Amino acid sequence: MRPRIWALLAGLFLASPAGAGQEGRAAPPERRLSLRECIHLALNNGLGVEISRYQPWIDDEAIQAAFGAFDHIIYADGSGNRSHLAAASLLAGAPEVDDKTALLRTGIRRTLPMGAQVDLSFSVQRDKTNSSFATLNPTWQESVGLSVLVPVLKGAGDAANLTPILLARNSRRISVEQFEKSLADAVYAVQEAYWSLVSTLEEKRFRDQALDVARKLLEDNKRRFARGVLAKVDVTQADAGVASQIEGILTAENAVQDAMDRLKRLIDPALLREETAILPVDAPPDPRESVDERSAIERGLREAMEKRPEYRAIFVQIDSLDRTIEKARNDALPRITAIASGSYTGIEDGFAGAASELGSAGTYVWSVGLSLEIALENRAASGAVRRGELERRRLLLQRRDLEDQVLVEVRESVREIKTTEKRIEATRRAAVLAREQFEGEEGRRDQGLRTTFHVLDARSKLTEALMNEVRARVDHAMAWARHRRATGMLLAYHGILVESNLVPRHPAR
Repeated sequence: MRPRIWALLAGLFLASPAGAGQEGRAAPPERRLSLRECIHLALNNGLGVEISRYQPWIDDEAIQAAFGAFDHIIYADGSGNRSHLAAASLLAGAPEVDDKTALLRTGIRRTLPMGAQVDLSFSVQRDKTNSSFATLNPTWQESVGLSVLVPVLKGAGDAANLTPILLARNSRRISVEQFEKSLADAVYAVQEAYWSLVSTLEEKRFRDQALDVARKLLEDNKRRFARGVLAKVDVTQADAGVASQIEGILTAENAVQDAMDRLKRLIDPALLREETAILPVDAPPDPRESVDERSAIERGLREAMEKRPEYRAIFVQIDSLDRTIEKARNDALPRITAIASGSYTGIEDGFAGAASELGSAGTYVWSVGLSLEIALENRAASGAVRRGELERRRLLLQRRDLEDQVLVEVRESVREIKTTEKRIEATRRAAVLAREQFEGEEGRRDQGLRTTFHVLDARSKLTEALMNEVRARVDHAMAWARHRRATGMLLAYHGILVESNLVPRHPAR
């Protein structure tokens, strides 16, 4: 069967199998669609595709959240207190010491990507007392200080501080790969539904043709029987042939409706609520040049290892585990922190005077230190390291298993392509021979050498041969679709490019 436009299927599909009960019913509207148009509709209307599109966008926000560990933090606090105590010493300066203190402190701090924490602060403190020994009363103390905490082992370096950001980025890369796989699955499902509809429509068309033959044969037999040149049994056989073809058409029409609903659901669920008849305009393509099995498998494996999204995603997962293990090993180290701080201070009996002395930078305080923390059991960190190593081993086994699965899928698809090539040739030849046999049986019947049974049987075999050819051609088209999906080339074949900058197209309601 040569490729052709299937527009004439509309009339054949909408015709009544028995020609009764449909005269007053209006024909449903038709919508002719090519395979490419169906794929375009599915990618724009499919809810599954749109749901998958959200995940990279969600992961973008997770990346931004991971950067929050390095945000600048502005802080401020204040306090005030008063104490009135009996003097415990003659040096207290009063029988009862009354002290009032007010403190206001503000500053900004941030954790740097290397792990160091920097804190720049400014504070003002006012003290007032009734002690006669107070040199400045009230006392204003203003200071500007800088403190730095630098981790030396645990918490130091990129592995300890940048891993959450890198893991969030890898998670987004994986979600893009998963989105690409969902697209490929959607495109494959549309192709499967489209060619299934083509096959069922063709089967109905062949059965319609067989019904026309059976009806003509019945009318001819009735006329011959009326003239007394044909036995009653021939009329009965022709009548039974008509009934048999009507039964087949009813079954074929049901299959057409089922296939059409499956395609509607994929390309636009809104079409399920309409009476629109979807009519495919593409025919299964003729086989191209014969495929060389060995070279096709070798090329397919190379393409699959480069293009299969789930295979690429495994390498991203391995990278994430490597970074997780590296961070866990850092967490297992002792915590050694170098501490350095310094501040300029101004002290006077007024706010302005303290500020002036602070500006002169004549009074300062600085300190350095080192702190050490060692977890004796260290079970959390050591357990995280072992768990990460085990998960990495499991992931490597999953990668090997996926490689074997890809090899099987590529080989099966190539073999199926080769088989369907031969099936098309064989079924095409069988259809030609079945048509010759049917035409021969018709001629011999006209000469009185064959009965009605022989003609109906030959027509039944011709119908089956024609349907076998269509099935072989559809199976060949699907074999190529499976091969392209197995090699990761299905989207590229249909001109579909997945961009990494994915955002949802429709706001949530």
